[in-house]
Amino acid sequence: MFDDLIECSNNIQTEAGVSPVMFVSNAVLFPGCLIPIRVFESQYRMMLKDVLCSNRTFILSFHTEDLTQGMTGSLGLVRSCVDQRDGTSILMLEGLKRVLLQQRVGENPYPTWKYQTSHNTDDFEMLDKTLVENLRNQIQQLNKKVGSDFELYCSTESVFEITSTCDRLIDITIHSLSFKKEFFNCLSTERKIKQTLDVIDTIKRGAIKI
Repeated sequence: MFDDLIECSNNIQTEAGVSPVMFVSNAVLFPGCLIPIRVFESQYRMMLKDVLCSNRTFILSFHTEDLTQGMTGSLGLVRSCVDQRDGTSILMLEGLKRVLLQQRVGENPYPTWKYQTSHNTDDFEMLDKTLVENLRNQIQQLNKKVGSDFELYCSTESVFEITSTCDRLIDITIHSLSFKKEFFNCLSTERKIKQTLDVIDTIKRGAIKI
């Protein structure tokens, strides 16, 4: 049965908090993107039950849980959830923001961590404006070339908007998990722009199909 879509009560602007965490090595969730997840492990089934009764958010991390070093993840909102006859669930998770896991807390049967919001390191005013404008132009050209099946809105008025655009393009076009993980963890906006431009060039040459 589909759960109703509701407003997220968790304030995503809050810099720090505590959240359940699901560790899945083969899934990368970018902020602003959606990913389907099948929940079958008993600990995560219990976690999902609690999440759906509260603010519908949890962190998805592609790391293996390690108490000795910092790990990253994406705070996500459960947009829909379908229970299966075998007791598992299939949900759609929307990425809200990148976070850094700091410390495991509580005695829940599933992982629960303190987290801190992870920000890009660049100041918007210090970005290479020629590079930013090139990104905008290249994506506009890509939209025209590919057509209605692929349309990526590109706003370049802030670091957040620029990185969101880059994240969405990588999420749509790249299948390599290792590349996605590296791109997710990159905090340099200019490096992300350059990597995104390289991907667009590869698409134009026909090496990547979308």
